[in-house]
Parts: sequence; C-alpha cells; structure tokens
Amino acid sequence: MPNSIYARCLWLPRSVCLTVALLWLAYQPAWSQSPTWQTQSPSALRVAEPGVALAQPPAQSDMPIAEGEGYNGPSPKTLDEFVELAERSHPRLRAARAAIEAARGKAVQARLYPNPVIAGFTPQAAGQDSQWSGTVAQDIVTGGKLRLSQQAALRDVQKAEYELIRARFDVLRDVRQTYYSLLVSQRRLEIYQLLLDIAKRSYDIGRQLAEAGEGTKADVLFWSIERDRAEVRLLNASVYIETGRRQLAAAIGLPRVDIGKLDADLSQKLPNFDLKDLQEAVVRSNARPRVLEAQIAGNQWALERAVVQPIPNVNVLGGYQRQVGGPPQDQGLAQVMMAVPLFDRNQGNIRSARAQIASARAEMRMVELDLANQTAQAVAAYRTSQRLVAWYEEYILPKARETVSLTQTLYARGEVTFLSLLQAQRILTETELAYVESQAERWTGAVSIADLLQLEMFPPPADAPAVSGMGESNSELNRLQQDDQLKKRPEPVPPVAPAAIAPRADMEPLPVPPPLARPIDPLRPAAP
Repeated sequence: MPNSIYARCLWLPRSVCLTVALLWLAYQPAWSQSPTWQTQSPSALRVAEPGVALAQPPAQSDMPIAEGEGYNGPSPKTLDEFVELAERSHPRLRAARAAIEAARGKAVQARLYPNPVIAGFTPQAAGQDSQWSGTVAQDIVTGGKLRLSQQAALRDVQKAEYELIRARFDVLRDVRQTYYSLLVSQRRLEIYQLLLDIAKRSYDIGRQLAEAGEGTKADVLFWSIERDRAEVRLLNASVYIETGRRQLAAAIGLPRVDIGKLDADLSQKLPNFDLKDLQEAVVRSNARPRVLEAQIAGNQWALERAVVQPIPNVNVLGGYQRQVGGPPQDQGLAQVMMAVPLFDRNQGNIRSARAQIASARAEMRMVELDLANQTAQAVAAYRTSQRLVAWYEEYILPKARETVSLTQTLYARGEVTFLSLLQAQRILTETELAYVESQAERWTGAVSIADLLQLEMFPPPADAPAVSGMGESNSELNRLQQDDQLKKRPEPVPPVAPAAIAPRADMEPLPVPPPLARPIDPLRPAAP
C-alpha cells in the first residue's frame, strides 16, 4: 500500500481504512494493465467459431490505395489490370471489410461477462455509533444467455462476409461493363472515321461531276448532308470515348487515373449456357441467398436466446461492515437477489423472433425467384445477341465484303461509277458498325451472366457452370443451311481476289475496312 494511504490510516478508523484499501486493490490491476489492452492488436479480439471464416488482415503488398492518393503506375490496358486496381482502391470494398470488423467486435462483446460492482458506504455516521461498510456484487448469468447471444452475433459476421463477396462482384460487374463499353466505343470511333472518309470523297466526286455537267446540285447536297452527318457522329463518338474513360476510372475507385487505349478482342468466342442449369447454378453460387441463410440462422439463435431470457440471473453480494461504537463489532454482509418471472416471461419477443424467422425464409425464397428471373432475362438477351453476331459473321458481313469486291471489279471494267463503289463501301462500313453494336449487346449479356454466377474469370471460360458448348450458334446455322428454304436461295457469286482487280487509272478505289480485331488509337487525328 502506498505511503500516503498508510499515513492517512493512522488517524482514520480502521473500518474506513479497510474500505479504502479494498477499493484501491480492486481497481489497481485495471489501472496497471490499461496500456496493455489499449495496444492490443485487432486480431487478438477476434472470436474463432467453427464454420465462420475470419479473414486475416491484408498483407502489406495488398494494402488498398488510400483515398485521395494518386495512382502513379503505368496506364492499365487489360481487364485484369483494372480489376486489380478496383480490388485495392474501391471504397465499397473498404466499407464492406469495415462492416465485417464491426460485426466481429459485436460478437466479442456479446460473450463478455458483466463487471462486478464494488461499493463503499456508511449506513450511519454518528460518532461512536458510526458504521462503515464495503461490498462486492456480481451478476451470475444463467441459461447460457451469453453463449446464445454470441452465436447470434456470429451469424451477423457470416452475413457481413457474404455481403463483402456480393459487394466485390458488384464492383467487378461495373468494371467489366464499363471496360467493354469503352472497347466498343473505340471500335465505333474507328468505323465513324472510315464513314467520314467515304463521305468526304463522295462529296468531292459529286461536286466534280456537277461541275463537269454529269451530276446535279441535288446530288451534291445529298453527299454534303452525308458528310456532315458522318462528321458530327465522329465528334460525338470522341465525346463517348472521353466520358467512357472517366466512367471506367470511377468504376475502379480512382477517378483521376489516366486511361489510354484498351487491349482486348471484341470478337472473342463466348460459351453458350443452358437456361435451366444456369438458373440452378446461379441460385447455388450467388451470395444473396447465402446472406439470408446467415440471417435465418441468426434469427434462430435469437429465438433460443429469447426463450431463455425469462430464466433469472442471480445477483450475489458480499461485504464487510465495521461498527465503531462501544464495543466495536465486525460484521459480514451477504445478499442474493433475482427477478421472479411472474408476469413478463418474454412472450412478445419470442413471438416476434418466430415471425422474423418465417419472414427471412420467405425473403430468401423471393431472392431465389428473383435470381431465376434475372437469369432468364440475361440468357434471352445473351442468346439473341450471340445469334445476331453469328449471323453477321456467317452471312451479312461476307455478303457486304463480296458486294464491295464485285463493285470494285465492275468499276475497273467501267461498268459502274465511282459513286457506286463509294456506296458499296459505305454499306460495308455501316454493316461493320451494326456488327459492333451487336457485339456490345453480347458482352453486356456475358457480364450479366458472369455477375449472377459470380465468376472469377472473365470472359467466361468454357468450363464455367451450365455451359452447353462453344459452337451451338454455328451448329444452328449449319442446320438452317440445310433447310429447304435456304437450299432454294441462289448460290453467291464467288468473290474476286484482290490481286485480279485492275482499278481505273483516273481514280483509286477505297480500301476495304480493316478487320474488327485491329488495334487503333481511338483519339488519333483524322487523316487529311
């Protein structure tokens, strides 16, 4: 005991000294250990529970990019690079991880035992008849209430972990969608540039023919309108490129990052999915039903906790009392208290807990039905776009290219005008544009299906759940080719090899538009 307390006890009554010493001894260990618990690591406060995965803190190399920090690395180009940045920097993921830590803290708190209560008092202070007392009281929790409360809180930890999984795939969906939207915008810009080149040359030729007396002013005005339309579409496409880059930067959580030309292939083959198997796989793998399963389990533990609530806790009190009057007396104090569940037996909370279980089960069923409906809609859009892309690749684009090739041959023989050749070139370019738009719808559907399945790999691999085969669209086209109506169609004229075309010496024909996979600089200046 410190010297100051000892010196004061020389002139105070012994009962007072004993009470002060008891209080000092009770609180002294907590004071002496306070620096220890204040510096304790967060992982030491976690509660391990079978079936509840508690993630470890991220390693130093995986630490997220702090909010407000700029990204100083190279400009990302591939989808994997954008996904990596999003997982490190997106605030939605940081909020979900913080929610898990908050749930873990509540689970720890739910199992902590009540603190004892220490009191020092005097029931009578009257000189020689004074009494000095000190007591210690403790609540004894019965019925396993603390264990049940922690079990219910641990289900909240599971729920928060599943919500983190769902939040991560929501971020991945936004990144994938904006990435391929920007990729489509890049290709669209290239096609608009080709259309503008064709429109300019058509206008120049029409004006020359009008000046030579072989054309009319109406033809010149028509090609002038086509040129102006192509120019404004090119300008608008440039705007969509810039806004798409900013949207992609915001999707990864770094709105100031610089984004250049993307590196991906729009014409990459994608698998086909069986609708019924896909619906079952989505309900089985998606995190939304798992969130509600954890909520149902938590409600069941809460029901058990409500059932044992009427079991009274026991309050035990013990103490010492000193009476200084003559003769002095030493007395012991003892007390046991508990509530009697006579009127309130927690009937209302038990009834409410049962209703919450039924509500959560119904909500989980509604979520499963909603996922099945979303899957059907996504598969419908995906299949139609897949078929449209296949038809463009099998029929429409080859015919448009063949038309350009035949027109070039006829122009070389002097049988058609140069404006006819430009018109064929324009039709081919617009067909390429429609093909790109169908590719955009196809990738939108693929992103939706991957989001429902929560696929880590994207584009979806051939071994993804519910995949029915890679070549279903082509095989369907082959079957249609064997149909009687298709057999009655005239055979297409075989294309003329480019080397066999002899262009006229007065005018050079325009080149055929490049294939879809050719990389371009989306903001390159227009050719003079």
